[in-house]
Amino acid sequence: MAKEHEHRTAAELLAEWRAAERDTVASHAATRVAGLALAAAVAAEEAATEVEAAANAAADAVDRARTAAQRARKAALEAAEAAHMALATAEGDKARADQVDQKATEAEEAARGRFRQAQSEGFPKD
Repeated sequence: MAKEHEHRTAAELLAEWRAAERDTVASHAATRVAGLALAAAVAAEEAATEVEAAANAAADAVDRARTAAQRARKAALEAAEAAHMALATAEGDKARADQVDQKATEAEEAARGRFRQAQSEGFPKD
């Protein structure tokens, strides 16, 4: 091998050196590109993990919202039932109050009539 290198010309050696230099520059560039690709892959994996966490949180929020909506619906139904019962009670109370008012009016009219009768007859003396 030593003899093989001895017979080369300066131009051949220089060309060989320049070729090796280009290969080194290319390999350094490839190494930088591979490093950037690795960094991009790590960032993509982290982003995917964040997206997955966000999707899980959104699914949990949907479940909680559904549960809250079901509870609100149940509460609204119970409130409507209570309002219906209160309405029925109020209607009954109103009807009883109307009857009491009617009886009081009749009693007042009867008492007024008796008073006027007694007044027209000159009120009895004890």
